[in-house]
Amino acid sequence: MNQPTELQKLMQHIDQLIEQAPDEATRLDLQRLRARLDSPEMVDLAREMAGHRPADPDNLVLEFHDPLLPSTATALGCVVAAIICLAAIIDGFKNANPWIPGSDITLWVIAIFAGACSAMFTALSFFRTFSVRFDTHGMSSRVIGKRWQRLHVGNMPWKDIRSLRERLEDKVLEVRAAGGRIFELPMRLANYPILRQHLENMVRLYGDRSDTAGVSSPA
Repeated sequence: MNQPTELQKLMQHIDQLIEQAPDEATRLDLQRLRARLDSPEMVDLAREMAGHRPADPDNLVLEFHDPLLPSTATALGCVVAAIICLAAIIDGFKNANPWIPGSDITLWVIAIFAGACSAMFTALSFFRTFSVRFDTHGMSSRVIGKRWQRLHVGNMPWKDIRSLRERLEDKVLEVRAAGGRIFELPMRLANYPILRQHLENMVRLYGDRSDTAGVSSPA
């Protein structure tokens, strides 16, 4: 008999909470949470991540990051540099004299320089300034470099999550946990809407019952 997956275990736990809900409002919130976790978007994202990592429950399954440069900038720089490199190589083979008129630079120098720029932009696309990873037990965040070094980061089990608040003045999502602890996540993280939705689901599941939503945004 196949063992239930982590998602199936979570669904079973939510079903138990629905049955034990003290009132209709709480029951509706939990039913909405279950529907959102079972949405095609979340299922597709989980399948995509599963394709890149071994199916080990101890492995972190979701990762969100803030790239050093916007992905559009690194992609455009890489493509433009590659085109210049290719054009210089083609012209270099076509021309008997590859020197650029009025300069000491050859087409081969341009090709080498453009190729190096293409490799540089490719490398820059992998640089991260902030990273947060989710698994079935909790989240782990860390700062890489100086851009977000002022933020509070660390490890938080899901059972300790209490509420969320977006600080629009500095574009930071504030995650409050048990014991007054605060974790801060940049709102410019890649796939931020998915990250926020997942955290909202965890707040509805484990957050303060005095504040059913547990989620707030400045007006």
